[in-house]
Amino acid sequence: MSIKRRSKYTLSVLLLASFLAIIMGLANVPMAQTSPQISVYKVVGSADLSNPGSASYWNQIPWINISLTANIPMAPTSGLTHYLLVKAAWNGTWIFILEKWYAPEPAFSAWSAALAGVYPYASGPGVNDIIELTPGTKYALESNYTNYVSTINGKEETGRLVFNFSGILLPAPNSTQISVLPNGTILYYGSPRGIEDLLYTDGMFYGYYTNSSWYYPDRTAIMWYVANNVPTKDDMNLGGEQPGEVFDGFTFKYAGGSLAQQGGAANIWMWVSGATWNNATYDPAFKANIWENLTFLNSTSIPYTDPGDHGFAVPLYTNNTNIYEVDTGGIWYTPVASSGLNGSLFFIWTGATYQNGYWTVEFARPLAVPSAYANWMPNITVGKTYYVAFAVWQGKLGETLFDKSITSNFLTLELVTTPPTSTTSSTTPTTSVTNTTSVITVTSIPSATIYVTIVGVVIAIISLIILYVVFRR
Repeated sequence: MSIKRRSKYTLSVLLLASFLAIIMGLANVPMAQTSPQISVYKVVGSADLSNPGSASYWNQIPWINISLTANIPMAPTSGLTHYLLVKAAWNGTWIFILEKWYAPEPAFSAWSAALAGVYPYASGPGVNDIIELTPGTKYALESNYTNYVSTINGKEETGRLVFNFSGILLPAPNSTQISVLPNGTILYYGSPRGIEDLLYTDGMFYGYYTNSSWYYPDRTAIMWYVANNVPTKDDMNLGGEQPGEVFDGFTFKYAGGSLAQQGGAANIWMWVSGATWNNATYDPAFKANIWENLTFLNSTSIPYTDPGDHGFAVPLYTNNTNIYEVDTGGIWYTPVASSGLNGSLFFIWTGATYQNGYWTVEFARPLAVPSAYANWMPNITVGKTYYVAFAVWQGKLGETLFDKSITSNFLTLELVTTPPTSTTSSTTPTTSVTNTTSVITVTSIPSATIYVTIVGVVIAIISLIILYVVFRR
């Protein structure tokens, strides 16, 4: 090969390499990670759950800005929280995770529907879920179904309701109750898992209905992946009460709340402002002193006896089969076991405050779990990488149940033995806050996934140097 041809060949290769390098730099191609996306720093001290985030060590740990997205992409009430701020620490025996997110309309005094369902005196916002059907959905009452009863605008009728959206027909279950607003919007009362799936599949699920006096509690949750494989997504299925359930003539492959990741399993820590927030003014469960008087549950195996009355996070477990509650009471979901889990419902402690337009929630949990819990909760140790995901619900804006804001994929989390370093830079989150002076310190990039663009720039520079050397000759 001649020197001239060799130079042309070299030029072509280097030009191609330079082009690809520029594309890499512009497209933010994800690169392999050598450090965790969430570092849990070793600290001295404990959590003050009466004032979450007040421990002095938190001032030395930078916030991590985690992007959130819609869990149900087609629902306008899903994905309303765009980012979550997180920091984490451990003190040798406990892990602490601090969260902060912008919530312009906090959902105070709203019941958790599951808890309200077992407490006969519950009334007010959140005691039932109301689904708003997609605009343009119509209904008809098929009177030939004489063994069906339907309720329309408070009036009981004989017959079966059939919904119609763009020619798609969905017969409703027996005893369906709807209201029709003056503008034609249809509200569906009650929310069995099966009907959510059917409405969503047929394009009729618009979101959960709210107004000034009807809304749902705010919530936040941390999902810990506990299966042996590496997770690729943190989605949870819509579906029936259990896999294979036959609901009103329809058979569901999946159970609602089951993990979509094949072969996956996860432990979930769920904080609920209307049930697990230690605030007797705004949390109806604590206001009614429910957790120290569980006779209405007919269960003495899950007493809440902590004298400090801290809040807690509901421990859940999900796999490809279903979603379960890691206790023996089964208030939110089917209990994972019928015995041997005394105190597990209150194993994860929390503290929460709302100030200047932001929720701040702190989770605290022993690193090691009792052997009876180990099948459903992770033991957390140094030297192991954990995969975690986050979710946030804003109940006054319509997020509830499976309609929420989530991380698009799992993040890596590790306990590190080095102490935190001083925070040196600050920036204000992109979401503006009216009439507040809150400034959040953030030293990480504002995305859930760490991207490396400098690699492309370096390759481009090296290529230009080689070009210079070749043509200089």
